[in-house]
Amino acid sequence: MELKDVILSTLAEMEKTNGGEEETTLIQTPKKEDFFEVAPQSEQVIKQTSNTAESELMYLNSIRERLLVLFEGFQAPNNSNIEAKVDMTLNFLEYTLATIDIRVKKLEKEV
Repeated sequence: MELKDVILSTLAEMEKTNGGEEETTLIQTPKKEDFFEVAPQSEQVIKQTSNTAESELMYLNSIRERLLVLFEGFQAPNNSNIEAKVDMTLNFLEYTLATIDIRVKKLEKEV
């Protein structure tokens, strides 16, 4: 008998003893999605955070632009009156302080 015939006869005997039924074992692996699933509440927090960040970015850019305009006003050759420059600066700083206070109160309410 050749090796091939021995293997075939062994397989046939195994099938007879098992009744022709194949046993299968299922190995269950946890899904990765279960571990990294984002809760709806966290999605809401992420959206609020990104909205707040975008809002703050826009606010900071607008203050930056206003400061640049203020500096240009200081450097203007036709405006040599120092009192006018000081008044302009004080008005701008009061406005900026008021808007910052409003933003801080708004952020404190959100937190």
